[in-house]
Amino acid sequence: MIRPALHLLALAGCLAVFALSSPALADRPAPAQADKVNGFGKLPWQSWIDPAIARPRPVPQRRDRIVYSFNAPSRGLLQVNLELSRLCRQRQFNQLVNLHYRAFGPEERPMGVAYGRMAVNLFDPTRKRDEGLVYFFKGQESTNCMVFTARQEDLRRFYVGP
Repeated sequence: MIRPALHLLALAGCLAVFALSSPALADRPAPAQADKVNGFGKLPWQSWIDPAIARPRPVPQRRDRIVYSFNAPSRGLLQVNLELSRLCRQRQFNQLVNLHYRAFGPEERPMGVAYGRMAVNLFDPTRKRDEGLVYFFKGQESTNCMVFTARQEDLRRFYVGP
């Protein structure tokens, strides 16, 4: 069994060793500090995040817009264009953003709309567009993409303004 006096003697010995080594600790340079520029090294800082890798961007927000609302089924107003439908299936004549602009008739699923004038929402690398036409896309993301066309002048009465 260890006597209580030995504990005090051991404690005094540790203090003496620490006192002798303290001048050596004082001669040491201060530890390097993290760079405070641009917020790196400030708390909270997670060491597993690499500051050289950019943070992911937020999901882009967009508002879909109804541009045409037909009072009759659209098949009586629109004409199928077989050549453009073939190009649509080959990804050579498509909407830039599917269903960004929409049109529909009564009890119909919405169709995507692209304008020939200034190529609004239209991807057309083969330059098949006509400035006087409006293009309607049905099933763009499928292998059964159909492109319908109509003159913009004929559709003015169905236009839904902003």
